[in-house]
Amino acid sequence: MAKKKLIRIKATYLSKDLQQILGKKKEVFQVPQGFRSGDFFDFLQERYQEIFKKFGPGYLGFVLNGQKPHVLTLLKDGDHYKFITWTAKEILEDEFAKHLKEKGAIIELPKGKFKMPKWMGCTWRRVACGKDDCLICGRIKRDRQKHIEQGEDPDDMKSVFEDVDRNFKEVLKMIKKDCETYGIELTNIENIKEPPEPEEFPLYREIDDWRDKVIALLGEAYETEELWVETEAAADLSWYKDTIAAKIYRQLINKWHIEQGDEYGDFDYKYTKYVLGECLKILKKSLNELILLQSLQKADLIVTLARLLEIEKKILKTLDSQNLG
Repeated sequence: MAKKKLIRIKATYLSKDLQQILGKKKEVFQVPQGFRSGDFFDFLQERYQEIFKKFGPGYLGFVLNGQKPHVLTLLKDGDHYKFITWTAKEILEDEFAKHLKEKGAIIELPKGKFKMPKWMGCTWRRVACGKDDCLICGRIKRDRQKHIEQGEDPDDMKSVFEDVDRNFKEVLKMIKKDCETYGIELTNIENIKEPPEPEEFPLYREIDDWRDKVIALLGEAYETEELWVETEAAADLSWYKDTIAAKIYRQLINKWHIEQGDEYGDFDYKYTKYVLGECLKILKKSLNELILLQSLQKADLIVTLARLLEIEKKILKTLDSQNLG
């Protein structure tokens, strides 16, 4: 399995308010390769909540390499964000603010603590919000509608690959433009200690073993044509068995990053802790509901729930301690 590299993202704070609050004019962050603009923006806002406490209410303007970034824009080594703030009065008089506002590159800063945007849930929940104004669901719906209007099947693999290819080409176009403008040489950062593989964590091996048993259980139920596999509870079990395994590994890596002094891990740790709690809640609920259906797999479902409860205790113990395994 290929290990993820880290990339450097520059941030420049143009306004005096930001410089005074943060005590710096610019800095460089190290984030995992594969980070998107939305991931970085949320990371920055969570890290610097004092911006909201000390400056808001007001407005924050931002550009990535001189352009408004999409939340799904894939970041690359050397990318450069610029941030600026205005008060409610200043924004009415500033031409640059008006320009960014037209591009949708301004967000309002309420007074108080930053809250994780709701669209983040649509990146991992089985049932997303489906709203048109959601940064995740809206894009998916627009792609589907485009194929329907063209008389194409939006679920056909050809349509799916076209969407992926188009998005990839958009990224390549941005990379080419940015390289020409800023002279950025796209290279991976070498000599950075890489996080451990999943199998190196005992806790991950346990959840992965549990996941394999759930897969076998679902497979048996399908073969015997058990009615319970068509329920919402079964759909949740099938979906979140994978999600919880992925999130446990992510949380173990976050803990590892924190111990290595990587500031990124501290932010993601908080959100992933919330996601893990939600996954456990949903899985326990689905298993309890399935057990009540008196199926041929009832005994196996009881064992599956019992094992999950054991792992839940280890999750709390391991991820809230300094010992990762």
